[in-house]
Amino acid sequence: MNAKFFPYLSLIIVCWLTTGAAIIAQNAATLLESAKREFKKDYATQDMAQAAQNLRRALATAPNNPEIHYFLANALDRVNAANASWVASSNRIKVAEISQHLERCISLTPRYAGEKLSLDPYSKLGAIWGSLAMGYLAQNLPDSARWAFQQGKSRGAYLDPQLELCRNLLNSCSKNAVLFCSGDNFSYPLFYLQTTENFRSDVQIVDVNLLNSDWYCLYLAQHASNTLLREGLSIDAIPNLVSWKTGLVSTKINSGPCGKVKNFEWDIPQLMNGDFLLRSEYILLQFILGNQFDNEVFFTIGFSKDDLLYLDNHLEFGVLVQRLNPCMSQVQKGAADYLRNYSITSLPKSQSAIYYSTDLVNQLNFYRIGYANAIFQLIELGKLDDAKALMAAMESRIPTDVVPLFSATLGDYIAKLKESLNR
Repeated sequence: MNAKFFPYLSLIIVCWLTTGAAIIAQNAATLLESAKREFKKDYATQDMAQAAQNLRRALATAPNNPEIHYFLANALDRVNAANASWVASSNRIKVAEISQHLERCISLTPRYAGEKLSLDPYSKLGAIWGSLAMGYLAQNLPDSARWAFQQGKSRGAYLDPQLELCRNLLNSCSKNAVLFCSGDNFSYPLFYLQTTENFRSDVQIVDVNLLNSDWYCLYLAQHASNTLLREGLSIDAIPNLVSWKTGLVSTKINSGPCGKVKNFEWDIPQLMNGDFLLRSEYILLQFILGNQFDNEVFFTIGFSKDDLLYLDNHLEFGVLVQRLNPCMSQVQKGAADYLRNYSITSLPKSQSAIYYSTDLVNQLNFYRIGYANAIFQLIELGKLDDAKALMAAMESRIPTDVVPLFSATLGDYIAKLKESLNR
């Protein structure tokens, strides 16, 4: 070949390689977007097996794309949940595969910046290993459950500041209380503490979001305290939708600070599903009616008014929990009282892993919200010195250079409180 053609040949090869790489990247992006569209469909029409197949093809050409690993993990988890239900022994290998993709996502980008579903990679790690652990508990295999929870922690879930927050949350509950959780970010770390550390195992934890799943109802049927269930109620036989008439609901008050008041009633004016309660809503209602305040009832932060069955006007704010109080006219424990008893010692000196997990940042900001509300209460009472002391405690215990503010609105609220204290 004539030497004068070599420069042109080199240019052709470079162009071919560049074009090929661009086509490969474009194909991976197309497959990723196709999979994302499945997640946005109604649950009944989703084809997660096809989404997982597309994501595997995308990963073959773009193995270092953290977003592909993240979505593949979530697709495999949904396939796993649909096919294997709660049977832990059949899930173990699949959970390990899902975990590997989440761990790879975290190693590629510790602070995941791609499109997120309901949980960030750290929280999703905790959820899959926590689900496996709960499956083992449903089969009365506590040693296997402890192993599963410990696997989750060793792989990056259940970070120490989150576990400390959950210890504070459990310690906010009275002895033998019932605690309703609003989602995975609370429930699995709480179950972790009770299962691996036997910490506050007297508290009955109920994850409301899981009440619509068959395996969890079976678990509760085996493990829930008898005092929580109405006589004759078969929790694992309740249909997905239960007919219900709106209006006043009432139950007895067997114990507590209400004095001569022996009945508690509240109004459920409307339902999200017409004349029906979801199974989760019905079970929550039956727990409350069956309990009759023999055990105090608490809710984690994060429930909507609908999820609470319109009990929101009967909840006493406690920073990390809300206590169902049938007689709100009685003297209530203030947010400052809860905060004084909280241990907040596991925060690192810098943002590090806290900053990486957006879900954990959001959770830790509940401390800050509690402080802000307590400061506002003190300002309203004219106790400015106490309010200033609490503001200083907040800035010392929850510094913004370690736990960033999770919203500009909260930052503005705290700034206005400072203005009130400096007048």
